[in-house]
Amino acid sequence: MSKHRGRPGTQVIETELLEALLSASTPVTPPAGLRAQVLERVRQTEKQTDFITVKETQGWKELIPGITVKRLCIDEHAGTKSFLLRAQAGMSLPGHAHQGFEECMVLEGEFTMGELTLRAGDYHAAPAGSSHPMASTATGVTVYLRAAIADYPGV
Repeated sequence: MSKHRGRPGTQVIETELLEALLSASTPVTPPAGLRAQVLERVRQTEKQTDFITVKETQGWKELIPGITVKRLCIDEHAGTKSFLLRAQAGMSLPGHAHQGFEECMVLEGEFTMGELTLRAGDYHAAPAGSSHPMASTATGVTVYLRAAIADYPGV
């Protein structure tokens, strides 16, 4: 054996030895149905990697007057959903508890929860079991949220 030039410390089999080993091996017939199983697994993987595209104008619905939401994705495996929430200036949302971990990214505008004011570009995360006070916006706001499926009913 010799050392591989590309990776220090890696051993490779000499070409002559590899050819001798391959010549001495007995061919093995794969089990019946193996090809069909492999192809089915590939088809399932293809289904799992479908893209999701939601255009800006698609899917907005009114949650309450002055607040609209757009569901982006539900990830059943992770138990989460992602969505956009858009609130007009002067709107507020009641305080709420989190059944799961929540992520929030402010895309436009700003809003305040208690003593905390978040502006465009700010990120905020809340652990499962935590609660937020009432949130309000004087400017109007658009936020991206990723939360537990059970949180934010109606989205």
